[in-house]
Amino acid sequence: MPLNRERFQRFESDLILTLQGKRPLMEVPYYVCVHNPRDELEILASLSNLVLRIKNRGFSCEQINLAKLMIDLLSISGLLSDEVLKKEETMRDSLERDIRRVLSRGLVERLKEELEGNRIDHCAVLLRYGALRPFIHLSYIFLNIEGSVQSTLVVPYPSDLGVGYPLNERSKGMPDYYRAEVVDLR
Repeated sequence: MPLNRERFQRFESDLILTLQGKRPLMEVPYYVCVHNPRDELEILASLSNLVLRIKNRGFSCEQINLAKLMIDLLSISGLLSDEVLKKEETMRDSLERDIRRVLSRGLVERLKEELEGNRIDHCAVLLRYGALRPFIHLSYIFLNIEGSVQSTLVVPYPSDLGVGYPLNERSKGMPDYYRAEVVDLR
């Protein structure tokens, strides 16, 4: 099932109102856009076009590729070195712990640094979150940047499960785990 265009247009209208400061927020200006994983390329193209439309309306907007950020952090930490990659099968458990540690610290700090000083009228679209799973959960990122990051955030979230379910890392199926607004684009 392709991306629901009507829902996307409604989301875009809400996003613009948020950037203008005209839309009341529950807590934080974070949007999680749930989409079917097989629609990944379509959602990436739609969000790239959205970024251009937002900029054309006079707002600042950027895309941050979380997969590239992850590769950068793992490279710097040495976890992608030839030596580690050769031993990967024999040290899988400890490697997984190390990846979680590096990403949980580094990713949050990088996002804070990159978005520092921006307000709600700045939009950051965080792409390729799916690359981070299962090492770091979206709820962890949100909980650890809240208060430091004032920008409006948009995160496309690949899932073919019910809305809310995949956002909850601790208990199975509890909807609305985090205060971000969940937008179902399926």
